[in-house]
Amino acid sequence: MTPALYRVRQPFFWRNTISLFVIGSIPLAAYWYTFTKMTEDEFSDIPIPPISDEELTKLKKEYEAGKQ
Repeated sequence: MTPALYRVRQPFFWRNTISLFVIGSIPLAAYWYTFTKMTEDEFSDIPIPPISDEELTKLKKEYEAGKQ
């Protein structure tokens, strides 16, 4: 860049830097909030349905077949 472009952009440097941090903090805050809420949830209130041994072996075989 030429020295003239540096001089023209100089008054906006700090304003643009602050704007970058303000706009960048919005998604970071959303990610942080989501992460903290997900780590607080323990899922103990969700009942796990019982499964028979035959059904479990069938599901394991399907899973192993799908991996290959």
